[in-house]
Amino acid sequence: MKKYTHAWLAFMAIKRLQYADIPDENKDDAKTLVKWFHDYRDFVIEGAWYPDEVFKDMSTSHIIKYRPAEGSAEQKFKKLPKTMQLYALGQKSPLYKKPFIIESGNCADRCESISHSIVDNFKMLRIEERGCPITTTNNHIAMRFFILSHYIADCHMPLHCDCRPFSSGANLHGLIESDWDKQVRKSYDIDIPNNRFFYDPAGYPLKAKPTPLVQAVEDDIVSREFLYAYGTGNKNTWDYMSAISEYSYLMAYRLLPADLDEHTTAAAYKASAAYTQLEDYSRAILCDAVDSIARIWLHVWSRYRSWAQGR
Repeated sequence: MKKYTHAWLAFMAIKRLQYADIPDENKDDAKTLVKWFHDYRDFVIEGAWYPDEVFKDMSTSHIIKYRPAEGSAEQKFKKLPKTMQLYALGQKSPLYKKPFIIESGNCADRCESISHSIVDNFKMLRIEERGCPITTTNNHIAMRFFILSHYIADCHMPLHCDCRPFSSGANLHGLIESDWDKQVRKSYDIDIPNNRFFYDPAGYPLKAKPTPLVQAVEDDIVSREFLYAYGTGNKNTWDYMSAISEYSYLMAYRLLPADLDEHTTAAAYKASAAYTQLEDYSRAILCDAVDSIARIWLHVWSRYRSWAQGR
């Protein structure tokens, strides 16, 4: 995904935690995270773009690349929360329950590592004396939240989980992501020189003329049921992101069916039957990305608060 898409998804995750119907047992954690976040909102664009602009670990930590495998054995896929649209769509993929191999990528590991580092940094901040030269800062921790959102979002992009080389040739991967970013830039007022959004009275990106896709995501974050759990059998960030990557892989073959390849031109893709469903698939991908960022951020925040409060 591109720069403004990443920042927008992070903002929408916090907006979801503020306005969705959060279960009673998670409401206080969600409320305090939203309040904490708003002190650092000016750093979202920069922080959420660090992995691409500074770390440049695209060939490893932004991906988990799957390839269909030979064999007749039925593949067991992980579970996801029932509200995830990729979960339902993936089960209708022609490759569902068929064997696969993972060729490269460690996005789930990266997300698990950053999740732990956020909690660890909060603990250090709490126990060290103010002004201690080795302690971290809230600014530093906020940046880690935004960095984490980048990797979570990338794992929801189906072509980050598909071995087919759609970033070469006509670069259909880039075509899709560029369209998303163009829609975000059209939908909000962005303070480009200062690398931040302009804000509405509630502190969220100020709307200009939202596209139907962007408005659909805005509507979903309020109306979709919020489930705190990662899905049956998933105990942590790593389990959850591994499951996400499996369904992103399945979704790739709906987004770009097997009869398309890196030699397919942009014009040919736009003339294909698959392209007619791009808007619906984009909505599912982006809405699920927001849901996952919100879910993982809240888990991380809750872990820290549980430690701090001796729960």
